[in-house]
Amino acid sequence: MDNNRREFFRLWFDDSIEGQVSVNGGELVPVKIYNVSAGGLGFYSTISSALNEVITCHFKILEGSFVLAGSIVRKIPRKEKDTIEYGVEFSVDQGTSSELFKQLNYYQIRQRKGLLAE
Repeated sequence: MDNNRREFFRLWFDDSIEGQVSVNGGELVPVKIYNVSAGGLGFYSTISSALNEVITCHFKILEGSFVLAGSIVRKIPRKEKDTIEYGVEFSVDQGTSSELFKQLNYYQIRQRKGLLAE
C-alpha cells in the first residue's frame, strides 16, 4: 500500500504544461511542469540547481496565473535528454494557496470529463 504523506491532493497532467522558473532571483528559464498541488509542484528542466535553493515558479492553470515562491526539495537526474526532475515546496500565504487549490479542482473536474484541450 502506498504511504502518501502529502498534505494536499496532487494534480498530474496528461501532458506537461509550460512554465518558467527563476532560481535565486535569476533570469526566467522555461520548464515542463508535470504535477502541481497547493503545496508544491514537480518539473523537468535542463538547468542544474542545488537542493534548498530559493525558486520562483510562473505558470497558468485555466484562468489563473500564478507566481509562487518556494524552495527545491527534490532533485533527481533523468536519463532522458539530460534533464533533471525537481520537486518544489511552496512558501505562500493562505489566500494564494486557496486560489491555486480552487483552480486545481476545476482543472481536475474538466480533466476527468475530457473537457480539456491540453
